[in-house]
This record gives sequence, C-alpha cells and structure tokens, in this order.
Amino acid sequence: MATKIYKSEDLKIGCLIRDVISGDLGLLVFRHNVMRDSPEHEPVWVWDMHWTGPATDYENKNVPFVEVGVLTLLNGGSWEMEHHGTDE
Repeated sequence: MATKIYKSEDLKIGCLIRDVISGDLGLLVFRHNVMRDSPEHEPVWVWDMHWTGPATDYENKNVPFVEVGVLTLLNGGSWEMEHHGTDE
C-alpha cells in the first residue's frame, strides 16, 4: 500500500493531525501568510494549531507551525492526518 504524499492543498481548516510519538491531536485552525506586509517576499504560510493530549500543557496548547514543517512531519511519518471515513 502506497503512502500518501501530502501537499499544501490537502491542509484545510478543521483537519485533525495526530503526533505519532506523543499521541497528541492538533487541529488546523487558521492559515496566514507571515510575509503579507512585505510584498517583495514570497508568501510564508503558517498554520495556527490547537493541541490536546498527554504531552500538551498551557505552554504548547496553541502553536503556529510553518506549512512546510507540517507537510514535512506528515510526509516523514512523525504526524498522521486523521481521516474519519470521508475520502480515504
């Protein structure tokens, strides 16, 4: 069975991601371009994520992640996208 390769278009508000090591769940809440005020720069997309689980506390409950990092962690197998019978 082939492993899915995730791309930017696979990430959407409401997607649930599981950290394979800790078991924590992260919800994609909002995507924004941190370079929006610098039009001469390419966009740098960041996802605000809300986390819950055994390794989550008040310091790491709301964490921004650069989109490239989210995709790297998903495609490397450290994180998994939780699917609930919708499309895969």
